[in-house]
Amino acid sequence: LVIEEGDNGLRKISKILKEKEIKSFKVSNSEFKKAEELVDDQLKNAILTAYSNIKKYHEKQLDGLSINKVETTKGVSLWSEFKPIDSVGLYIPGGTAPLFSSLLMQAIPAIIAGCPNIVICTPPDANGKINPTILWVADLLNIKNVYKVGGSQAIFAMAYGTESIPKCFKIFGPGNKYVTEAKLQVSKDISIDMPAGPSEVYVVSDDIEKADIIASDLLSQLEHSIDAKAVLISKNKKLLKDIKTIISNQKESLSRQSILNESINNTYLVKAKNDKDIINFINDNAPEHLILIDDDFVKIAPYVNNAGSVFCGKYSPESFGDYASGSNHTLPTGQAAKTYSGLSVKDFGKTITFQTATPEGFLGLAPTVKTLADAESLDAHANAVQVREIYAINDAGLLPRTSFIKRTTKETSIFINLNIDGTGNYNVDTGLKFFDHMLEQFAKHGQFDITIKSFGDLEIDQHHTIEDVAIALGEAFKSALGDRKNIERYSSNESLVMDETISNVSIDMASRTLLKMKTSKLREYVGDFPTEMFEHFFISFVNALNFTCHIETKGENSHHIVEATFKSFTRALNKALQRNNTNIASTKGSL
Repeated sequence: LVIEEGDNGLRKISKILKEKEIKSFKVSNSEFKKAEELVDDQLKNAILTAYSNIKKYHEKQLDGLSINKVETTKGVSLWSEFKPIDSVGLYIPGGTAPLFSSLLMQAIPAIIAGCPNIVICTPPDANGKINPTILWVADLLNIKNVYKVGGSQAIFAMAYGTESIPKCFKIFGPGNKYVTEAKLQVSKDISIDMPAGPSEVYVVSDDIEKADIIASDLLSQLEHSIDAKAVLISKNKKLLKDIKTIISNQKESLSRQSILNESINNTYLVKAKNDKDIINFINDNAPEHLILIDDDFVKIAPYVNNAGSVFCGKYSPESFGDYASGSNHTLPTGQAAKTYSGLSVKDFGKTITFQTATPEGFLGLAPTVKTLADAESLDAHANAVQVREIYAINDAGLLPRTSFIKRTTKETSIFINLNIDGTGNYNVDTGLKFFDHMLEQFAKHGQFDITIKSFGDLEIDQHHTIEDVAIALGEAFKSALGDRKNIERYSSNESLVMDETISNVSIDMASRTLLKMKTSKLREYVGDFPTEMFEHFFISFVNALNFTCHIETKGENSHHIVEATFKSFTRALNKALQRNNTNIASTKGSL
């Protein structure tokens, strides 16, 4: 009816349900003004406090939603920007208790996200009026598109639009089973926030002296609806036995007896053997609310992977999160917390990735992309790169200095991808953790993009892996450099200090192979790296690349000596390999 007949369909549904006829679905300015008079000042003050806390917490959520420009490889830059959803619909339940708090929890992140069009649907009472507190909160938030429509018909109205109610791109908010079913049905055409089901709380405690607190937390969840669920998990048998009586006694003083008399049957008491059992039970069930009452909650909290919201300590009731601490009370239920988060600012927007490349950046990455596209038989993708190459070469006046090396021996199989003109990106795995760390420093301090994967006979010895990686890395640089024209050639006295250690390196990239290396005495191993292979690495690298290098490092700490040498060496190499388009740095005309 709503999809086919719009506003008229809404009126027909109201008639079928014997609801008061609504002349105008949209709340008028006079209705907002009257609501102001009907809400008492004490409640207004409490709402303002909650508003401030919720706003403060959710504003911080904006910080990580956009990413500043990142240069993934030299000349290729990416960034992302968070953009709000143009139109969002908020469903605010009326029913047994008009939930103005739900309006705060939905509207505040929507406003912070920057959504320009916010639509609210909420059911009117028997007299066709909206709860004045809901209207006062909407007015406080400067949301004027408020409509007197509830139930599943409100969801269809926001999803597809009517003459009065604008179409929304995403719908938020809890409701009864009919509202939930309507959201699931429209989700094939628009977005919804998350699966919604009966509310639930899991309480963990062994402290029988806090039994009154435990009972109050269980009941605070059970009063939501007849299908709400409350679970107590404890290692204390006496607590599990006594809590039944305490719950029953507290229940008698509460107002929502008709609901509690039924929902009390959804109380579950779980005996755990140990903390590991508790953690496993929590993560298996992924509760909407989890309360860790005992003071030693740190035994459990770090291991909670699946939960909507966690309340730690006896002074953090779930009621705080429902109303005013600042967290959002719109949470995943029915184990949905295994994959969903609670409502946040990011749910009211989306992130768009932007990227750009300089001619140099394009030329550096083009060979990689063409290789990958060819491997997937997507030749149009490769062609889209290839047709740009001549333009990039003309604009840049240079060719990329990249290479791919595969070196295979009986002892090792090594793959290296190198971009000399990179930004220090690395992905290194040789099987030797300290050696990986040094090669990562090599990439970072030299501003080379390096990927290294080595499969070696480490079960026999580290020698072959370290030596062959050094040779393959030298070969990769040699291949990327080509004829060595238009480079600086020299790097003199590149000095680096690391605490008590100082390392000096000088390089000449002419094709004359020589290494002079002098370092302080080292202990036998640094981590899993045998220091007898320290100088051998540089010998192998220099021999493979064919250049002259002088290294002198003095220090007391073996770790510092090795690391400082790697850092100063790669910084010197970077300087020697800088482009210099004037001429060849030799009277001979070649290096």
